[in-house]
Amino acid sequence: MNYDQTENQSDDGQSTSKKLSMRATTPPSEVPGYRLTRFLGSGAFGQVWVGVDLNTGRNVAVKFYLHRGGVNWSLLSREVKNLVTLSADRHVVQVLEVGWDADPPYYVMELVGGGSLEDLLEVRPRLPVAEAVAMFRKICVGLNHCHSKGVLHCDIKPANILIGDDAEPRLADFGQSRLSHEQTPALGTLFYMAPEQADLNSTPDASWDVYAVGAILYRMLIGSPPYRSDEIVEQIDTAGSLPKRLERYRTAIASGKVPDRHLQHRGVDRPLARIISRCLAVDPKARYANIQQILDDVNRRDHSQSRRPLMLLGILGPLLILLATSFFGYRSIKRASTSTMKALRTEAFGSNQLAASFAARTLESEIGRYYQLAQEEASRRILVEQLQATLSETSVRDSLDQIAAMRIPIQTHGDGPARQALLKNGARKQLDQILAERLARYTGENAENRRLRLATMFITDSVGTILGIAYDEDVDEEENSAGRNFCYRTYFHGGRVDLSKSDVAIGEVLPLESTNLSAAFPSTATRFWKVAVSTPIFLTDDHSKPDAIFVATINLGDFELLQSKQGANQVAVLIEAREGTSRGTILQHPLMDARQTEGRKGEDKSYQMTAPLMDRLLGGGDVDYLDPLASADDGKAYGGPWIAAIQPVALPRQEREDEKERQGPAPNDRKTADLLVLVQYRLEKVMAPVDQMRSALLVEGAAALASILAVTFTLWFFVRRVGQAGDMVSDATPEKPTIPRGSSETMSVR
Repeated sequence: MNYDQTENQSDDGQSTSKKLSMRATTPPSEVPGYRLTRFLGSGAFGQVWVGVDLNTGRNVAVKFYLHRGGVNWSLLSREVKNLVTLSADRHVVQVLEVGWDADPPYYVMELVGGGSLEDLLEVRPRLPVAEAVAMFRKICVGLNHCHSKGVLHCDIKPANILIGDDAEPRLADFGQSRLSHEQTPALGTLFYMAPEQADLNSTPDASWDVYAVGAILYRMLIGSPPYRSDEIVEQIDTAGSLPKRLERYRTAIASGKVPDRHLQHRGVDRPLARIISRCLAVDPKARYANIQQILDDVNRRDHSQSRRPLMLLGILGPLLILLATSFFGYRSIKRASTSTMKALRTEAFGSNQLAASFAARTLESEIGRYYQLAQEEASRRILVEQLQATLSETSVRDSLDQIAAMRIPIQTHGDGPARQALLKNGARKQLDQILAERLARYTGENAENRRLRLATMFITDSVGTILGIAYDEDVDEEENSAGRNFCYRTYFHGGRVDLSKSDVAIGEVLPLESTNLSAAFPSTATRFWKVAVSTPIFLTDDHSKPDAIFVATINLGDFELLQSKQGANQVAVLIEAREGTSRGTILQHPLMDARQTEGRKGEDKSYQMTAPLMDRLLGGGDVDYLDPLASADDGKAYGGPWIAAIQPVALPRQEREDEKERQGPAPNDRKTADLLVLVQYRLEKVMAPVDQMRSALLVEGAAALASILAVTFTLWFFVRRVGQAGDMVSDATPEKPTIPRGSSETMSVR
């Protein structure tokens, strides 16, 4: 025979086997109308079985009291009695039937299958704020119903709150409950029990349940009851007797730090934090007097939160509308300003084009008068006769021949014997005197002709040597140009550009045969730009070649059209248009006028616009023109963008039909001179009305928005105050009294 050895069990296995062996398998007795199906649990009082109501099929719990000798029957009877009293409340465990006369005694109550709140908090130590507050409200509703029936629970804790299948809480374990007229003390559970309740001589009060529900809410949010710590638990456990343990509990709460973790808990708003803090107040007078006051504050908080979205909408809605209105209003103003500025710019550019065209025609007319002046002065009898007399003298002809024999113009710019002999000639001096008398009519403050002003007046011979000259100011002999050859200048040969004074040969450059305006050239003395009007002089009937050239020079600043106030918003500028390195050079500008008026010399530096910019202006393009002279130290007044228009200056020409081909550059045969008039208008002034309009609209818009905001906030404040007044009236409405503060019910330390 084979005997198998029984396998040894572990300690856990043995414990499980022991529990299974001790579990009841047969109900203590039959309960009429119910079928007991399974064992649920046991305790000091007896056993609890799950049964089924034979009439309704409803699951119930049957509590059997098996140990009569160890059970406080007064507590049990009180519990059952109070449960029966509260059986109509859905937030209290329902008692269905009582069998005190049965053996053993029992009572039947509803079966709550969801476990206790303690079980839930073991699995989920912290509940979301909304879920915790909803659970708290339902617990308070159940307790408030109990208080209205004159019953104080006195032992509210998570383990005594059962949760049904519908997730609704049920108040259970009324073994320590008290009726409102009882004065018997009752002890509750540590850390859920109010400090004044932990006294064997205390009188039950409704504020005990207030403290307990506050502790439960704190536990649901934070994860542990208030004041609980290992140190305090150890102090209480080592106290010995029950009175000492209760005293240490009271001392720990009275001297401990006020619970404040809920104040930092995310999602806990200030009204909810105040509710918790007031429930947990150590002084019962600072606590809520009853559960109804808690519900009032919870309802008030819910009402405030329900109004919060509307209040936020009442604030944010108008603000968003104002923001959208501001955005579209600003965009409309910006678009209107842009379109208006564009229209104004187009109009200003067109007006500037007309102004430039008018300026060019006016300058043409003014130059035409200078042409006429040169022709009239060159044909005056006294001048012609003196010129003939001078040229007829042998000494003059010898000096001129010696000067021409130097071949190159630059060689004549010294101070040789031939020049000295020419300067001392009496006939030539008389020619200078006549030129000076004629020049005086066009210079100085006493000039007879204030519209036409000249700088110098001189006559050259047929090869370009200056025979006689008059200056608007006295010059010494060294600076006097008489006796020097200038055949390379455009005022002699009538070409477009000056020739090289060191490369051309005297006598090979033919003189001009009609009145001509020279290319601009800087004054040697002042560095300001000048032009010359020259015309041929014929002393015989043979007009094949001029016998002399009459020249009158003009400072460009003396042109009446180009005289404008420095820093003006619209100015006319003269520009060099001849091809070459000097193209685009500013010849005359109001800043140059100001310098000349102040007696200052011009700069050696020339100011020039770029070729692409000049081409765009000549093509009629509208550009943001930047004045080149704004970069000068004294040119800040011309900074910023300008609207510019440019027009060519056409000159009167007197072409000869028998003009023959000759050496050197041909005279300008176009009707248009190589000068340009640019009229520039300050863009800032064009746009000033638009800027003013935009600023005015923005100010008006800001004022309107401020007014709307003020009205909105005033109405919102008024509505809020009316709502608060309504809440105060509602709070002041008398309610049915619940339980006075002196009402009592006891709880036990477990």
